[in-house]
Amino acid sequence: MRSATPLLIVTFLLPAAVGAQDEIVLRGNQAYQEGDFPAAIEAYEAVQEAGFTSAGLEYNLGNAYFKLGELGPAILHWERALVLDPGEADAQANLELARTLTTDAIEPLPVFWLFSVATWWVDLLPRSLLLVLVSLGWLGTTGGIVLRFLARGDTGHRMGTWISVVGVVVVVLLGANLVARELGIGRAERAVVMVDAVAVRSAPAQDDDLTLFEVHEGTSVRLDQTTGSWAEVVLDDGKVGWVPLSAMEII
Repeated sequence: MRSATPLLIVTFLLPAAVGAQDEIVLRGNQAYQEGDFPAAIEAYEAVQEAGFTSAGLEYNLGNAYFKLGELGPAILHWERALVLDPGEADAQANLELARTLTTDAIEPLPVFWLFSVATWWVDLLPRSLLLVLVSLGWLGTTGGIVLRFLARGDTGHRMGTWISVVGVVVVVLLGANLVARELGIGRAERAVVMVDAVAVRSAPAQDDDLTLFEVHEGTSVRLDQTTGSWAEVVLDDGKVGWVPLSAMEII
């Protein structure tokens, strides 16, 4: 597992707060390198409590929790890192290894190819790069229109038209990608089991006679619906049942 040195990535900090939050992250990294993983977790979570996060910070947290042998929180934070940056290869590698250590051996059902293509498209580029490209597309669109109207020759008109068309294509295609990602369109809400074991029941009630099977720490499930303090979950192999919300944490 590639987790010897945590990443130092904290993005989208407000300018006035960058210094303070970066200092806390550096303190957490130092604690991690010294083997003081509880102190590293405390530092990273302090940054999150201040309202800042990033794929790198979630990755760091996953590494620190894994070093403490806490598989559920480690998987949770690596999953969150991949939500923020689907291309985070280290988080993906760590997550794949961690899943082999969970108690539940779940064989996922095949995914319809159209859903796979849609997921690939939405997760194709990191969020930060999408923001930059959509912004450039918008600037290109407006700049091309201005150039078209202000240019005096045919060359300027053609160039303005070409730039604005390219800008519109970028804004429409990548803008739709960004909106789908930000709104979670087509992305099921998932959670990670955080307790050693929890009974999955056929109805939302604390009745052992309703127990279907058990799931264990680190297992990722899809949330189908909730009622009160219960959630109906769907495992990747298609099994369905009810689990107390308190036994899980939403990714």
